[in-house]
Amino acid sequence: MPELREISVGPLSAAPGEVVRGFLGVGETAAGPVQIPAVLIHGSAAGPTLCITAGVHATEYAPIEAAMRLSNEIDAGNLHGAVFVVPIVSMQMFAARCPFVSPLDGLNLNKIAPGGDGSISEILVRTLLDQVIDQAEYHVDLHAGDFGEMLLPFAGYSLTGNANMDRKGEALARLFTPRLISLSSDGDTLPPFPGSIAHAATRRGVVSIMAESGGNGTLDEADVLVHVEGVRNIMRYLGMIEGTPTIREPQIRATSRAVTRATRAGLLNLRVAIGDEVTEQQIVAEIRDIFGATVETVRVPRAGIAGLVWAHKAVNAGDPIVRCWYTEPAGPFDLTDKFLH
Repeated sequence: MPELREISVGPLSAAPGEVVRGFLGVGETAAGPVQIPAVLIHGSAAGPTLCITAGVHATEYAPIEAAMRLSNEIDAGNLHGAVFVVPIVSMQMFAARCPFVSPLDGLNLNKIAPGGDGSISEILVRTLLDQVIDQAEYHVDLHAGDFGEMLLPFAGYSLTGNANMDRKGEALARLFTPRLISLSSDGDTLPPFPGSIAHAATRRGVVSIMAESGGNGTLDEADVLVHVEGVRNIMRYLGMIEGTPTIREPQIRATSRAVTRATRAGLLNLRVAIGDEVTEQQIVAEIRDIFGATVETVRVPRAGIAGLVWAHKAVNAGDPIVRCWYTEPAGPFDLTDKFLH
């Protein structure tokens, strides 16, 4: 049995059986340094390396809580392999309570991967990929709906054309999600999109999924547990912790999705919730003007599942109301598949 060696992520190093917390330098602003917090958990036995990131959008609080919880509950003494946890990728977004885009340069970190030498957000994304995610074999990027977004939990993987990687990616997505999976390729309308961190990681040879639960600035325990249990299930499958992994079948696979928008302005009264199955031409909302008259009855064009419902109540023409997933049965998945081992 080969002797376990010290592991390193940026300036941080951990010996076998050790947990190390610290920061990776990215750059600086006039107000101070830009850093990425990281936790290195080095197991006392050999095994794979898993990276967990959260807070790419740092007002998505359920995944942040889940990453923090996992970083404190994983026992290095009983861990096979190593886990890198980045609980909050963008500390500036977190401090400013800024949704979607960085307050430093107005960029969406999940649309500019793999980053580069441009603005500070591009440097941050490049640093995250180069120094942290690239050091792992597997990566789970935890997300939720952002402010104003109520989201159906799902997990997605970007197809690469490599049968072994793609089968492993689907396995991780299946192991994480309670129900809905999304498999996408370049140019697809499904997440993870090109420009996302999970998509960029797959192009570097890391098996990476984007995993979502929660939204609208909430921190509900049920949403946190989707993330925590999903990651634990993946770790069981990878042999990193004890236990038998399970896939919560039957699952459904996304084939496409579409947004239904308001064409009039006023006060929105929703008639649909996330996870609802909707029928063709079903009424999902009504819009009333400032005098209380109904000016629009909003209908969905085809049957599907309400996967994202926007929480705003005052709408303008063109505002999104609901995004529906169009799906098919995913079928069973064999965790003993030869591609997985």
